[in-house]
Amino acid sequence: METFKQLALMTTNTSPAHFLTLIKEKNLQEMTDYFIFNNDKNSQQFYQALDFLADDGIWTKEDLTDYTFIAQTIDNDYIVATDEQTLVIPYSCYQSDSESFDVSVFTFFSLVEDNELHSKIIAKID
Repeated sequence: METFKQLALMTTNTSPAHFLTLIKEKNLQEMTDYFIFNNDKNSQQFYQALDFLADDGIWTKEDLTDYTFIAQTIDNDYIVATDEQTLVIPYSCYQSDSESFDVSVFTFFSLVEDNELHSKIIAKID
């Protein structure tokens, strides 16, 4: 089975949409039990949660216009990304509790895989 690091080495296109296409094409949605990769249901639930929780300090759809929904964790945290930045949004959806990484989604998941991501939200994966 291919790894996230191998996926990153296979391409120069770092767009989140391309990442999701590769995950789907190579049937790697269950590469790890910790992440549930983009499916319409998870994405829809995320944006509904933002609407439901709407309050000062909570992310809004407008804040995330440039981001692509990538995955939900089993802890109900969320991963969204642009070509050059990956955001980890906790289940609370507070901006102040979120973590921003100035890396592509490919690099982000390679770091997760190698247990080199310094995050207070994302668990270490065995």
